[in-house]
Amino acid sequence: MNIKDRLDKLARKLIPLLLSLLLLLALLPAGWAEEMPAAEAQTAAGEDAADAEAGNLSPESEAGQTDWETRLLLMLQEHGANPDTIGAGYYNLATGEEHYYNGDQYRVSGSMYKVPLNMLFLDWIAEGKITLDEPIGGYRYAQLLEGTIIDSNNEYAKLLWDYAGATIETNPASTLYHRYRILIAPIMGEDPDNVDDKYYENNFFTPRQVITCLRQLYDGGERYDRLIETMQRAEPEKYFKLRERRFNIAHKYGWYAEDPILYLNDCALCFTEDPIAIVLFTTGTENAYGVLTDFCTLMCDYAEEKHAERLERAREEEQAAALAAEQDRLEAEAAVAAQEAQRRTETARATATEKPSVTETAETLIHELTLGPILSLGLIAAGVLACLIWFSIRHRGSRLNLWYGIAAILLAAGAMILCFPGMNGRSYVSASEEDAPVTVERFFRALESGDAAEADACLAYGAQSGLLNGSADEVHAAVLNALKQSWDHQLLGNCSVEKNRAWQEVQLRVLDFSRMEKDLQTETRVQLLNLARTMDRENVFDAAGNYVPAAAGMAYDRALLKLLEQPQNYYGTVGCRVELTLSGDGWKIVPSRALISALSGNLG
Repeated sequence: MNIKDRLDKLARKLIPLLLSLLLLLALLPAGWAEEMPAAEAQTAAGEDAADAEAGNLSPESEAGQTDWETRLLLMLQEHGANPDTIGAGYYNLATGEEHYYNGDQYRVSGSMYKVPLNMLFLDWIAEGKITLDEPIGGYRYAQLLEGTIIDSNNEYAKLLWDYAGATIETNPASTLYHRYRILIAPIMGEDPDNVDDKYYENNFFTPRQVITCLRQLYDGGERYDRLIETMQRAEPEKYFKLRERRFNIAHKYGWYAEDPILYLNDCALCFTEDPIAIVLFTTGTENAYGVLTDFCTLMCDYAEEKHAERLERAREEEQAAALAAEQDRLEAEAAVAAQEAQRRTETARATATEKPSVTETAETLIHELTLGPILSLGLIAAGVLACLIWFSIRHRGSRLNLWYGIAAILLAAGAMILCFPGMNGRSYVSASEEDAPVTVERFFRALESGDAAEADACLAYGAQSGLLNGSADEVHAAVLNALKQSWDHQLLGNCSVEKNRAWQEVQLRVLDFSRMEKDLQTETRVQLLNLARTMDRENVFDAAGNYVPAAAGMAYDRALLKLLEQPQNYYGTVGCRVELTLSGDGWKIVPSRALISALSGNLG
């Protein structure tokens, strides 16, 4: 066999190998151009809403009134007291739950009238009409306030109602007492021109009127703080406060004896977890003192029980809302993905019916070509050209099979066509796709365990979270510790990866400070009143009777520390999208403002 024959034989063996190599090179640059799977909508089967609401009675519901009334009647039965001899009222100042027993019957109020009487004068002080030093019957008003509430001095009270009655005229003329009753009618929730005649007959009130008065006292803010603080100091071991020591109670009793009937009453603001206003009238009631003090304890227990039930319902509703919100979000994302897919399909169909210009085609190719496909095209083109040249030279007078040459050209063209999916499709870092959620998991686990170095190692650009730094200040340290204890997380759905960026949806549980606002305001007022009882007056009030900033700050700090004793009452959940970037060290979390804000408890 001569050299020419050997070359022909060798060519017949090498050409298929060369074509296979070129085909392999064509496929490699395309990579694994995978279609990212559409996020599947995740649904969670919620509990039956009716079951969740079972026992959640509205303030005026018949069942709610029956439950409260049953407890009251059982307590009266234990004391052998006739229910017809009492009138009672209850109002939850946080939830609006309201109950009455003989609530609209007028009864002798005794000295309880001194509460609305002083509220009238404090209104005038707030309006600038008088001052605490206003001379009334030879006394400063401040002295009369203390004397009527703490000592229940009736002579002082008469000086006040005479002064008040003299400020208005009536036609026909009436007594100063009658005119004073006109002035306090709005405080009792009544129109002085349309109120029942019984109201003016004597010192009579109904339980509903007294509760209305206490509600205005509580809602009046700083205007009535001095009165509430004074009521807290009155009779600290009698009436409602005989045995109840768990909560601060601001009360005013009423006592009147008309042989053989004893009228014994008390009304109060009780600063339970959800503050309440209560009143009890007794008229010749058996063991009236025992009934009075047990009524206060019964109402406090009832309020605490309802508070615990409310928190449990709120947690259940919050979890259900979080699940529903997450389901809505996933459904919205699925809808957007479907719309985007439909848009792309319509665009592709429209493009297929149009013939693009040569310039547009060239610009598109230049824009989308990457180094891998360009290199492959170059190698393929060079190989095909070499084969064609060799074929044209050797085919003349040789035994080279024409079909080999045609097959080589066709296979080379097919290899070139196979390059285009790689050029036009998106490329994803398949090897790193699973690592992105791992980084997110590492970050949150590090935060929850208190490992600052590990958490910061997961952040991009050398950032530091700063969320684990300690504080020497007691209050700040308590806040930071409560925040750390609240952190919990759950990864949601699949991680989305596009080239060197990734996104992972996370549901966070965190201490939500916005939920504290109302309770913090209430507790701060309670602490201010406590300071007024335990500190020198000049350290709490300024000359105008306002709280000094130092006392207000101290009360706020104490209130915050008290609420943080049970931080779980203020936990909340929020969905957060964590963004990651791929660096030389692997996936790193981009410390966005939304992420840091969520972890800091600013969920709004």
